Amino acid sequence: KKLNRQIAEFAKGNINIKITNKSDDEIGQIAQSFDDAIHYIKTLLESKNLFMRNMMHELKTPITKGRIAIEMIEDGNSKKTLIRAFTRMNELINELAKIERLTTQNFQPKLKKVSIHDIIDESITLLLCSKESLSIDTQNEILITDSKLLSLALKNLIDNALKYSEDTHATIITNNKSIKVSSKGKSLEYPLEYYLEPFTQEEKRNIGFGLGLYIVNNITKRLGYKLHYYYRDGSNVFELRLEN
Repeated sequence: KKLNRQIAEFAKGNINIKITNKSDDEIGQIAQSFDDAIHYIKTLLESKNLFMRNMMHELKTPITKGRIAIEMIEDGNSKKTLIRAFTRMNELINELAKIERLTTQNFQPKLKKVSIHDIIDESITLLLCSKESLSIDTQNEILITDSKLLSLALKNLIDNALKYSEDTHATIITNNKSIKVSSKGKSLEYPLEYYLEPFTQEEKRNIGFGLGLYIVNNITKRLGYKLHYYYRDGSNVFELRLEN
């Protein structure tokens, strides 16, 4: 029973658990092998996190220096191209930082009461887009959630909707059970699961880094929500279901 409880703890994400069965029978051998596997997984995760942090730190300095150096170049197409390149590299580092934070085992959402209006406003602020490109239908529902995480998820859904919209417009509809973001356009070529992997996108959808839905999916898991996709009446609809 003790071994079963310890394995169940590991299944819930507790990688600091230690299997302590000391018997010499087959159960004891299985327990020891399982404990060795946990230690190996923990080492891999720590190495991954250290690599991500070091990589982001090392890339930030040359990008910052390069961005400063660009300002000394005379205005022209070359300068604009370099500015866009450094801006995109900086955006990629920021996206990787968000992923590293979300995928850390001991990360816990900070839940509090927040209005859906505040979530939408924060998402628009993060995206730096105009409300004129959005149709918003909401009753200003009150949610108990991590406002920063949900705003980030919604920001990525709005960003995708606007990028791939045929009319540069997106619609947000909310109620107590879900948040829907939709836009006119061709349906996705592959099932949703394909796009939930990092750096995954269709060849024709080559704007961005292919990290948006990966981040959204990780946030929904952390908050206990579900991400769904369907195509209806010429629109791609991404829905965050707030109830399990």
